Formats: sequence, structure tokens, C-alpha cells
Amino acid sequence: MSFPKIETSQPNFTFYPLLWIAILFGVGILIGGSAEIPMIFCLAGSLVSATIVAIFAVRPFAVYLILIGFLFAGGFYTSAIRAREPSNSIKQFIESGQIVSGDPIEVEGVVYGKPELSVGGFYLILSVDKLFYKNRKVDTSGAVRFFAPARDEQIQKEFDELELISGARIRVGANLTREEHYRNPGGISYVEILDQKGIDATGIIKSPLLIERLGNEVALSPLARVYDYRQDLIQAIRAKFSVSTSGILIASLLGNRNHLTNETAEIFRNGGTFHVLVISGLHITFLGGIFLLIVRRFTRNRLLQFSIVSAALWIYAFGVGAEIPVVRAALMLTILLFSFVVNRKGNLLNSLGACALLILIWRPEDIFSQSFHLTFASLFGIVAFAFPLIEKMRGIGGWYPSVANPFPPMVHQKLKAFCEILYWSELRWKKTLAENVWDCKLTKSRYAGRLEDRGLQWVLRWSFEGILVTIAVQICLLPFLVVYFHRISFGSIFLNLWVGIFLVLQNVSALIGLIFGLASKILAIPFIKLAEVSNWLLLSLPKVFIVFDLASTRVPIYSGDIGAIYYLYFVPVMMAIILLNNWNPFEFTVRATNRAFSRRRQIALITVVLFSVLFSSIVIHPYSEPPADGMLTVNFLDVGQGDSALVTFPNGETMLIDGGGKHNFAELIVKNEDGEIETFEPDSQGVGETVVSEFLWENGYSHVDYLVATHADADHIQGLIAVTNNFSIREALSGKGAPDDENFSEFRTALVRKNIPLQEIASGDEFEIGGVKISVLNPDGDQSDGETSNDGSVVLKFVYGARRFLFTGDIEKNTENRISSRNMEINSEIVKVAHHGSRTSSTEAFVNSVQAQYAVIPVGRNSPFGHPNSDVVERWKNSGAKVLTTGERGTVTISTDGKNLEIQTYTK
Repeated sequence: MSFPKIETSQPNFTFYPLLWIAILFGVGILIGGSAEIPMIFCLAGSLVSATIVAIFAVRPFAVYLILIGFLFAGGFYTSAIRAREPSNSIKQFIESGQIVSGDPIEVEGVVYGKPELSVGGFYLILSVDKLFYKNRKVDTSGAVRFFAPARDEQIQKEFDELELISGARIRVGANLTREEHYRNPGGISYVEILDQKGIDATGIIKSPLLIERLGNEVALSPLARVYDYRQDLIQAIRAKFSVSTSGILIASLLGNRNHLTNETAEIFRNGGTFHVLVISGLHITFLGGIFLLIVRRFTRNRLLQFSIVSAALWIYAFGVGAEIPVVRAALMLTILLFSFVVNRKGNLLNSLGACALLILIWRPEDIFSQSFHLTFASLFGIVAFAFPLIEKMRGIGGWYPSVANPFPPMVHQKLKAFCEILYWSELRWKKTLAENVWDCKLTKSRYAGRLEDRGLQWVLRWSFEGILVTIAVQICLLPFLVVYFHRISFGSIFLNLWVGIFLVLQNVSALIGLIFGLASKILAIPFIKLAEVSNWLLLSLPKVFIVFDLASTRVPIYSGDIGAIYYLYFVPVMMAIILLNNWNPFEFTVRATNRAFSRRRQIALITVVLFSVLFSSIVIHPYSEPPADGMLTVNFLDVGQGDSALVTFPNGETMLIDGGGKHNFAELIVKNEDGEIETFEPDSQGVGETVVSEFLWENGYSHVDYLVATHADADHIQGLIAVTNNFSIREALSGKGAPDDENFSEFRTALVRKNIPLQEIASGDEFEIGGVKISVLNPDGDQSDGETSNDGSVVLKFVYGARRFLFTGDIEKNTENRISSRNMEINSEIVKVAHHGSRTSSTEAFVNSVQAQYAVIPVGRNSPFGHPNSDVVERWKNSGAKVLTTGERGTVTISTDGKNLEIQTYTK
């Protein structure tokens, strides 16, 4: 496989009109969206620029005024769009408090698209135009995404009888929510994700009885049949293939990731190849190329080629859900195809600029989305770096005397030899000699002919070009991967090729098996088996990389002013791209005396040095961790129904007390058409990964000095497992842990795998970190082995100067009474309230003994257990303490210099 021939005849890279217009228009949107510059100011700037350009159109500076005009136009456009946002949308109602998030409500509207199948139910998007809330009817607008669980065949049958097809008008009763899942600085914003997807709120349809079918008020979409075929194909794949194979097939072919198992998804994430499971630019480009090759065999009419390929491409794009990345890629390829139709050898960067401009006009808010950044950074790396370099290497390796290039390339001999190994064709050279009257002898690498004769040259060429494209994409994506995912995957350079090969083999064999299965089950078996074997091979190498920690590494980010490094990084990248695109290997000069060549070499050296410094600074991140400030700081994190606190000592050392944990998703039983039963665990990243680790990375940490597991409950210890895997840990501390406890055993296994020592602590132990005295108040040293109850929680008291902090785990009244009865000095200005404010803890005697000024309750915003108990909250308030709950206030940060206390919360 080789990449298409790229037109690189234009040596001047510094000005691509559509690309620069798109960039300046996008910058204008960014400024207008973040700074909220007055619309009239942006409009005036655009009009002034346009007027000056009209007067001085022939002057050189008019070009820059055009760009400035588009900068103002971007600001004006985003301001105008914001001004036109409806005031009666569901989003506006919830954000203004007219509707309380989580309250029961009825909404009426039209089903958008086909319900999206998932294991255990389906997703439904409703375009809402009416709502019924607290005995009043309100006209509204917006989109709501519902999940409808179908726990058994009877419930699924009742949903099917409702005929929830595209265009159906229904009324639904549910609890709509639009709120952040976790409120921590730098955390992933769930509300922003909804906005980027165009979703106002979400809800769960608990029963088919909560849906009232009102009819079809709009005509069915012409693509409705496409959606039906897609759903039928999903069901056929689920019936014929294993859980792992079907999940990958449905994700990579049809864009539905709801069927991925948690294990499979983690393999792709850790290997840096998760993008292959997302219907995105690479998928669309690849499919477009296949469509074009097929159509070219039947017609050479470019207009007909363009029409057929574009139609097939857009049908597929809408069939897989028409998500924004897919539409972007389809639009990009459509523009490129059209440029060939009108006989213009379209410059790829200009085409990329045209695509960006159209996308931003269509959806200006995409400029803020991760997907937009990742898509265009990837395409930019391919178009601006990989393709031009490949084309120049082709020219070097395949050179023979011609009118255009009579002299050999002026490059290093080793580079010349390498290019010849990849691209020199002795057979093509002999054919060229036979077609001409002249003759000559050329000295070429002897390996090129041998590889060509053995049919290996194309394999080496394909592998090299694939790796080169991956490297180019990784270079352009580096800051985004670090900032968005805190992951650098060097192993993906090789894993992308491996996964790509076997993914194609798996998908092709599966599709053939499905087609043959329509006629004969026996004929389909070999292809179904081949798909299963391909799936095993596909996952095998990434698993090896993951086991030996070769797949990827996790890195924190720089924050504050030093975060500018992510923008500066692109300076040498752009310099390198400009040098590459202006490099002509056939330029004949006397290099020893050519000043231009010498200057270019100096610029190239500066570029390499600057890139190396910035690249290593991002990857190694020597200055990301905040310096010691002499303060004892405790961040009580919002981990939902769980417990986690990061302690930063005056000398900069850190201690993480518990790591929260996710609610366990029930494993579902899945049966295929042969009656074989498998369990399915949905793909879901835990709190330790998405909340606790995210908080640490966002604050610049790549290591934690101490982990404390207060006890083995999942909502305390489970997140510590993810932290152990993601960070460098000096030492772990725990009370008595039971070897047969599943949660604690998993934590211990993670520690052993990372060679982290585990120290058991008990009441009476004392130690000091950075001038802070730490006393262990629980558990007792003679506590029976195997105790993992709440009363066995580790209780710690920190003393720094005149200030004291008490961490109580999940102890209940028995332990509270025992600690109080021993005359221990438990009075503390700050207390972490035990057991999330449960009524089984915080006895009146204990509360009065603590004498806290601030009582912090780690608890979910909507606790399924009814925490915190209202009597407990009143008890702490009556003692004189100010009660702060993480569910309502988000992260609670308390700092002290040993004298004064500083209190900050994420929300006021």
C-alpha cells in the first residue's frame, strides 16, 4: 500500500489563503467566545478592514488587512451566534434554576434518528419542543439524550411496540439532569461534553409505561432505512461473534462504542490505539479511497466519480450517526474530490483550510472541542509533514535523468541509499530505457533490486510510510494528548500498524462471513473463525506492550504561565514544516559558498535544538510539580459517594488518603445464536482514573509520596488502584487488611506489581513529615486479622503548629466511643466527618470532643444512601462547626501555615 501522489510543486509554504483565513477566523471565534468582546466592536473592525482593503486593494499590506478582517469577523460571528441562543431552551431553564436538575418532568418532542442499541438497553435522542413541569406547560427547545434499560425480553418487546422510529412524536416522563458529575479544579467537564454534542440534558426512561406515543408529526428521514440496516447489522454481529470481537466490529465499522467490553477498551487506551475504534477522519479517508478505486474501474468521468463517491461517503457518514468528526472528514474529502473535478490540483493545506472554515461557520463552538483539535492536528501532521516528506523521498529514491531533474539529488549518501531501497524500481528503469533512444548507467543501492525481486520492497515501503505518518501525527498531537489525556504512547508508533492490519483482516472476514451466512451457516463458519483469530492476534501484541509497560506513559501538565510551553512547542514544529516544504533536494548549488544554504542549515539546527528542548520539557515535565510553599494543604476531593483527600506537606511531599471508587456496574449475561453464554462488563473508567488521577495530573504531579488506604471499602480503596498504576509511589500505608478481601487483594497486587512497599500502621504509631506530626488513633494493634469493617478504618491526626486535622475514615460509634474513652486529644479545627455523614457515626459525645471549626463531609451530590443524615449535619452545626459537603461545594481546600486557616471551595 502506498500513499497517493502529492502535488508539492509550490515552494512557497508561507501563504495558503484558505488555511490562513481559517486560522484567523478561528482565533477570532476563540477571542470572541472567551473574552466576550462586544459585537459592535468586532463588526466595526471587520467593516474598517474591508473598507481599507477596497481602497488599497493593490497594495501588499492589503493581504494582512484581509486576515485582520477575518479575525474581527470570527469575533463578530461568535457574538452574533451567542446573541441568537434561545432563552427558552432546556439548557437555559436548568441553568437559570427555573427547572431543578434531577427533578421529575415530562417532555414532548420528536425522535431524532434511530435509537442507538447498547448492551442492556438503548439510547434515544429527543428533539424537545414542550415540557410539563410542576403543573405547567412550557414551549421549549433543545435535545435530550435518554437511556432506556431493557432488562429482559418482555420489556424490550414493550419498547418495540412503541415504534420509536425517527420522526415519531412521543411524551416521556423522566428525571432530567444537567450538572457536573464531579466538581474539582481542572477536571473533565461533563456539561461541556454535552454542549459539544448538542445535548441539553440527559435522563433515564425507567419503564416503557413512561412513554406515550403521539404519532408521526414529521415525514420520516430518507436515511431512516439506512439506520434500520445499521441496527440489523449490529444485532447480527452480536449474535454471531464473541463479546470482544463484536464490540470491536460494531465500534470500528458502525461507530457504536456501547458494545465494547471494559477489558478491550482499556487495551486500546493503554496501547494508544483507541482512535481506531472511533469512526473518524482516518476511517472516512480510507473508505473514500476504496470507493474511488472501485468507481474508477467503471468510469473515468470525474464528475460521475465525484457524485457517486460523495453520495456513498455521506450515506455512510449519516448511517454511523453523523457525529461531528465524521462530518468533518466527509466534508474534507468532498472538497478534495471536487477540486479534482474542476481540474484544479488542490493544495491539501488549502483544502484543509476550506474545510476548517466551513466547519467553523457551521458550528463555531467546535473551536473549543477536543475532537476538533485532535482531528485537525492529525490531518495537519499528515498533510503538512508526512505527505511532503514521502513525496520528496520518492523523488530521491526513484531519480533518473530527466528534463525536470537532469542532476542527481543533492543529499547525504546514506539518505539517498535508504530512499533507493524504498522507491527505486529496476523494472521501471529498464522499461524507461526501452522507450528511449538514449542509454546510461546509474549506480543504485544493490538492496533495492533484491527486495523488488523478492516482492518485499512494497512491504518495507508500506511499513515505513505508515510509521512516518504515525510519527508526524504524534508530533502534532503531543500537546493535545498530554493536556487532554495525560498520556504519551510511543508504543503506538508500532502498534498502530499491527492493530491496523489485523483490524482490517477482522472486519473484512467478518463482513464476508455475515454475507455468506445469509445463504449458508456452514459457508460462513471459516470467515467467522478467521475474524475471531484476527481479534485474538489484534489484541495480543498490545497486551504484551502493556504487561512490560512499553505501551504508554502518563504525564502531568504545566499550569499557569508556564503552560505557554504547549503553544511554544508549535514554533519549532512550524519552522520544521516550512523548511521541509521549501527544501528542494534537486536544487543545484555550490553549498560551500552558498549563503542561503548555510542560513537554512543554521535555521534547521536551531529548529532541532528548540524542538528537542520543548519536547523533552513536555515529556519529562521537570517543572510541572508545584514548589514547596511551607503550607500544610488538604484538598478534600469531590469523588461522589466516596472519600479521597490529597495532603501536601510544607516541604512539598504528598499523601493521598483514600482514592474514592466507582459504583460497580453489573456484569450482563450475553447469549449468541449458538446458545453460548458470556459475561459483558461495560466500558467504564473508574473514579480513580477520571477524577483522582485527573486532579493530580492537572496539578502537575507525576508521583505521590504516600498512599493511605483507611479500609477496604470500594468507595475508598478502589481509586487507589488506578493511582498506583498511573503514578510513582514511595510507600503505601494501611491498617489490618484481609488477604481474602477482593478490593484489598487487588490493591496489594497493584503494589507488588509496581514494587511499592506496604506498611501496616496501628494506634500509637507516630511519625513526622515536613514538620507535621502525624498520630495514628485507629486501628488497635491487637485488632483481629481479617477485620475490614468500617470500625477498622485508619484514623489519623495531623498537627502543624497550632492547627490540627482529624481524618476519621468510615469509623462508626463503637470506635468513636473507644477513641474518646481513652482520653486521646482528638480536638481538631478541621475534621473529615466519618462515613459520609451517616447516622451510624458522629455521636454527640464524639462531635463535642472534636470541637471542630470546619466539618468536611465527602459525599455525593445525590447520595443513593441518603447521606449525609440531617441529624448528623445539625449535630455538627450545633457544636459550632461550619459544615461543608463536597457534593455541594466540590473540592474543599484548607491550608494553614500553622497559625492561620485559608478555606476555598470549588463552588461558592
